[in-house]
Amino acid sequence: MWFPVQVSQGVARVPVLPRKIAAGVTVFAVARSGWAIAAVTLLASIVGVAELLTRQGDVSDVATPVSALIVMLAAILVLAIRPSWWSLVAYIVVGSICVYLYLHGVMDAHSSLLPAALVLINRPASALVLVGTVGSRPLPAVLFGLIGFLAGEGMTLIVSLQDHVPVEFGNGPAITLANYSAAYLGLSLIQRAQRGRVPDFLRLRHETRRIEAARTIEQRAVAVLHDTILNDLAFVINGPDKLDERMRDRMLLDVATLANSNVLEGIESKEFVDESDASLRNQAMRLVSDFQWRGLNVEVTGDTGTVAHMTPEAVAAAVGALRACLENVLRHSGATSAEIIVSVTDTSVTWTVNDGGRGFDPKKIGADRLGLRTSVFTRVESAGGTVKIFSAPGNGTSVLFTLPLLPAATSTSASADA
Repeated sequence: MWFPVQVSQGVARVPVLPRKIAAGVTVFAVARSGWAIAAVTLLASIVGVAELLTRQGDVSDVATPVSALIVMLAAILVLAIRPSWWSLVAYIVVGSICVYLYLHGVMDAHSSLLPAALVLINRPASALVLVGTVGSRPLPAVLFGLIGFLAGEGMTLIVSLQDHVPVEFGNGPAITLANYSAAYLGLSLIQRAQRGRVPDFLRLRHETRRIEAARTIEQRAVAVLHDTILNDLAFVINGPDKLDERMRDRMLLDVATLANSNVLEGIESKEFVDESDASLRNQAMRLVSDFQWRGLNVEVTGDTGTVAHMTPEAVAAAVGALRACLENVLRHSGATSAEIIVSVTDTSVTWTVNDGGRGFDPKKIGADRLGLRTSVFTRVESAGGTVKIFSAPGNGTSVLFTLPLLPAATSTSASADA
């Protein structure tokens, strides 16, 4: 599994494998190299021993050693194609038997080949050392290589005593074991050293996600504060000296909203809006009624009777964005009326908030203007939606934002469960 190379909106995507997987890939690559060398060694031995024994004049003696080498080659190919602990152990066992048959087939009738052809005779024992490993740690490979070395040397000793020939171990298996062990031990030391220097990118990725989630909660808190306390304070400062009952109830509702932990912590994505519960439409109508009472004439057109099946997070984002847009119309546009157009498709709902006010240049939105930046853009985008603004000085403003609907199957299932 590869992580794309990208850093976007605070989320780090790392172009490396997780440490454990990367270590396993490296060890396995070294093991496959060893198996390839062993296969080439066995092929060379098949050709070499067949040519040597044929020149000795007795073709019948070729069958046993060549057959043993072919079986050993098949065992190493099985290990390379189907690597597992069983195929690894099978290679050591089968390889040991094949080394015995090979040595016995050569030295029983051609003991005179020693020590001149010792390199050729000891090649299968060298191939037995290159057993490798199928795990992610390199040290077990050293152990298995040592077992293969002892098995090959043991077969050499048994055949020498059985055929009454001088015991000639040769340097080939020992040199192979030394180089083989050095490669895996070096790899083990490198992994140990890098473990203290290179960070665990998978853990780093999880930590980055945790920070991003905390940041989202902070942005949501800022949006809620803007839509409640800041707006209420602005009304207290600019409004009448005495609050009526409706405004008092609205402020109490804002206080209750801030006291609700779900507003800041988020709502579980497994909760769905039931088909019989037109939560979004009801909240939007209450919002429109509130702004009409405050002096803004709001007209709602389009697919106003459709019940939108959305996650609670998307519903909260839609209502919050509508409230922020209407608040901006009331406080900044100079217009006395606004229009909300609702458009529903199979996959999304789009709201367009239009006003005929003084307009503005969207490119010049100040960093301190939380109404659009935080209460609309951040809120809608965090719920999986998109926002577009069309405005110019003297030409009014249109804010268009889209949020996704739940899949039809999910909505049906949620309604049935309810």
